[in-house]
Amino acid sequence: MSAQPEFGTTYKAKGLPAYLVLDTSTSMQRFETLLNDTLLHIYDTLFTRPDISEFIHLSVISFNTDAHVVTPMTDIEQLQNLPTVTCSGATNFLPMCRLVREQIDHDVEMLSAASIAVLRPVVFLLTDGAPTDRPVGTWQNGADLLQDASWKRHPHIVTYGFGGASELVLSKLATAAAYLAEGDMVSTGEALSAALASLLNSLVASAKVQQLQVPQEISEFKTLPLDLMD
Repeated sequence: MSAQPEFGTTYKAKGLPAYLVLDTSTSMQRFETLLNDTLLHIYDTLFTRPDISEFIHLSVISFNTDAHVVTPMTDIEQLQNLPTVTCSGATNFLPMCRLVREQIDHDVEMLSAASIAVLRPVVFLLTDGAPTDRPVGTWQNGADLLQDASWKRHPHIVTYGFGGASELVLSKLATAAAYLAEGDMVSTGEALSAALASLLNSLVASAKVQQLQVPQEISEFKTLPLDLMD
């Protein structure tokens, strides 16, 4: 899929703001070490591949009861230490969507000020559970915030689910692609590893062609339709 620069000025390079949004609720505790190890691998890849990191501008956000910026969008070479994530709390989607929207507005301004041709951002969301927002259904307000067509910077959204993730939520939140683990992988660390590997492959492929690329399918994941009804 193609994307247009944020503004019409002449820029020196294209840049894709990418947000890795991780469910770090209590149900993810058993995958905490795997999450942190994989994050390290992703950043190692970006650090050693300037052809990728010059195009992909990555930020990591975690969410449980509240949402948190784990690593802000910054030059990969300026990161001194990588914070680790810890898993606890509920699975509230609305605070996460609010934070992602705030960060997109901040980061697009920052990248544009650095004379980068900013492409439409992409959000990669990984979750193993259904929203716990109250009242029930409040999570949809978050989806509306990120999918607001009147907001010039509304992102492409790719969702990955396993464990107790809701097929309906994954489909309705996604705008580019939605995937749900199947079979023996449903509740295992293999599903998380496969999702994160797919995400990294998407970043590499996107950098190669200078626009967002997502796979049509992932082994042992079901590709979900994006127009499911309640």
